[in-house]
Amino acid sequence: MTLENNKIKQWSDKYFNQIERNIGYITFAEQEKLRITPIAIFGVGGLGGPITEQLVRSGCENLVICDCDIFEESNLNRQICTANDIGCFKVDVLEKYIKNINPEVKIQKYYNVLKTNVANIVKNCSILALALDDPLASIMIARECQVQNIPMIESWVIPYLWAWWFTQHSKNYEECYGLKTQDLSIDLIEQSELAELKSSDILFPKILDFPGVREIYNRENGVYEATISGEIGIRTIAPLVRLTASYLALEIIFVGILQIKPMILAPLVVGFDYFRMKPIQFNMI
Repeated sequence: MTLENNKIKQWSDKYFNQIERNIGYITFAEQEKLRITPIAIFGVGGLGGPITEQLVRSGCENLVICDCDIFEESNLNRQICTANDIGCFKVDVLEKYIKNINPEVKIQKYYNVLKTNVANIVKNCSILALALDDPLASIMIARECQVQNIPMIESWVIPYLWAWWFTQHSKNYEECYGLKTQDLSIDLIEQSELAELKSSDILFPKILDFPGVREIYNRENGVYEATISGEIGIRTIAPLVRLTASYLALEIIFVGILQIKPMILAPLVVGFDYFRMKPIQFNMI
């Protein structure tokens, strides 16, 4: 069977050679949809970096990336960086990395999410992946996605393979996390303690309430409690991070873009516990 005869005319030979083995899982027409669909990734660290890489390797060529952080040594256990990248902005390193995979990728790069620019950053995006450790920015992004009717996907690295979508048909992002901010303006939230905290301080503890997570975290006694209290940082390990990132990339492709797989809407959690090898399903609220 010769697939090259069906190549889309807009594709270069290099692009066809890169994505040829995708065909079968997806059609030629669907591959073109992947190529042109604008996707935004907010936060390009442990999750966002590998998500971006996998989208690019899958043939996506229209991306927005945003992150204000620089690489630190603690990132070496899971993120797309080397010792030579320490001290460099994550978006700069990632841009260079993915351009070396496919120089034809169109990248819009941002360093900060502000109330004055968030609407413009997400404008014209079809799908958004949220992977930031900043609750104020996350709230601004979630609200803007609601306004512009942009599906937003999110997950956290825990011992479960899962992700949920926020749309105009799902529960509100702030409601799902039990925040008391839904009736507050961004200006008022900026004056609250949320502006000084990280998502790992106020959002991640809600995720750690997932059934069964405590037992897995506490293989080293006391780690769960220390994580919840903020005494130590979020526990991560490269295989779990990459599994979650891969699942998110699959969801973006087969749910968000191609719409051939059902969308799991927040607050429903449907996933798989790969330590106990069993499916999970429950409602967050």
